[in-house]
Amino acid sequence: MQPLSVPPTDSDHVLGRLDAPVVIVEYGDYDCPHTRRAHETLKQLLSDPAGGVALIFRHFPLRHLHQNAQKLSELMQAIRTPAEYWAAHERLMAQRRMSVEVAQQELLALGLSVEELASRSSEAALAVQADVERGLADGVHSTPSFFFNGAPHDGKYDLDTLRQQLAAAPPR
Repeated sequence: MQPLSVPPTDSDHVLGRLDAPVVIVEYGDYDCPHTRRAHETLKQLLSDPAGGVALIFRHFPLRHLHQNAQKLSELMQAIRTPAEYWAAHERLMAQRRMSVEVAQQELLALGLSVEELASRSSEAALAVQADVERGLADGVHSTPSFFFNGAPHDGKYDLDTLRQQLAAAPPR
């Protein structure tokens, strides 16, 4: 992977402050068990009460490996508000087995209208494709893939490794 070519913006899905000392950009796939496992580690990194770390999630559905990846990304991308997006993100990442039906049940449990989200699927598909193209330009080939303040990390995602990466992140 190479350094992040498109810096984080307000149009990204941002958890935390965009001006945080460290911004982690994750390219992930909701149908990927590795992305979901890495989420638990990321939660620990983000639990710093000083608020020194922000997370940006960009869609990178591995369509050739995960049959539900594109549809799940489109459903999530269609969510309008950050609070609803991150609540849904948390619920989907907590699933051991993912399917469109499971995702729809989780979205309904949050009070979201699956029909309304589906009505925005064309717009959402374009946004997901834009994320994929950015990921490809950055050399992303698997999920999860991380960038710490723009510096790539394509490897282990255990807590110790990601803490080391966090400490070594270049200044912003």
